[in-house]
Amino acid sequence: MKVQDFLKKKSIDTADDLRLQAEMFAYLVATHYNISLQEVYDMDMGVFQQSLSWTLALKEREKKQIARQNMQSRTGSDEVVEFDYSWLDSEDL
Repeated sequence: MKVQDFLKKKSIDTADDLRLQAEMFAYLVATHYNISLQEVYDMDMGVFQQSLSWTLALKEREKKQIARQNMQSRTGSDEVVEFDYSWLDSEDL
């Protein structure tokens, strides 16, 4: 299936990949705000971009919370120490 193949890819290589990426973003916004895809497609571009930004940020936050809960359940402790290695991605190194 085309969509499943796209989701396995690590990069956007073709115009079709770009179209599928846009459709995926529309789907994420629609499901996050519980609206139809048509309502997403009818959005002003600025509103869509802001909605997508919030959707992606909150999805990332949920992902981190789930990871933290999983760690707590595996260790049996409420104390979980998180390490932030994002500074390794900086170009100043």
